[in-house]
Amino acid sequence: MYSQTRSPDFSGQELYVGIDTHKKNWKVTVRTRDTHIKTFSMEPSPEKLNNHLTQHYPKGTYRSTYEAGFCGYWIHRKLKSYNIDNIIVNPADVPSTNKERDRKSDPIDSAKLSRELANHSLTGIFVPDVHQEALRNLHRVYEQNTQRTTQIKNRIKGYLHFTGIKLPEEFDKPCWSNNFLKFLLEIPFTEPL
Repeated sequence: MYSQTRSPDFSGQELYVGIDTHKKNWKVTVRTRDTHIKTFSMEPSPEKLNNHLTQHYPKGTYRSTYEAGFCGYWIHRKLKSYNIDNIIVNPADVPSTNKERDRKSDPIDSAKLSRELANHSLTGIFVPDVHQEALRNLHRVYEQNTQRTTQIKNRIKGYLHFTGIKLPEEFDKPCWSNNFLKFLLEIPFTEPL
């Protein structure tokens, strides 16, 4: 007699997905509340993760998490667009056993994330919307450029002091005027810099 193979059906089941994100690949662990199902490596793509979940675990309810870091929020937004309930967590807030700390690896990290997600012991961080994120990034760039400018100015003043060139008192201020810039251009150096 011919037996028909049934396709799996995960209706009503929650699947917990821990993602250890990296630039070149992700380590992903999928589990149910009580059972580890699979840990695998994949290309870093929310779309491909969604395709994997819907193909191998159809009709399930998908919950995922990854640690905040260099990847930012775009993965979170993309996963949400696929109806995957994702949270981003602070790495310091993920409970770890001594063994996990001693034997740290990407598969262990993804398994830990999925386990703790299933245990409901993780709390997501605030995820700004696209506009808020753009304002944050603009502010960061402004602050970084201000710091760099201050460092460069301090190095120039330090070099002048090191070579014995005394600044006139009217120019020894944090703000640089056009007159101060002209003064710098007119400094005669005995050796070319």
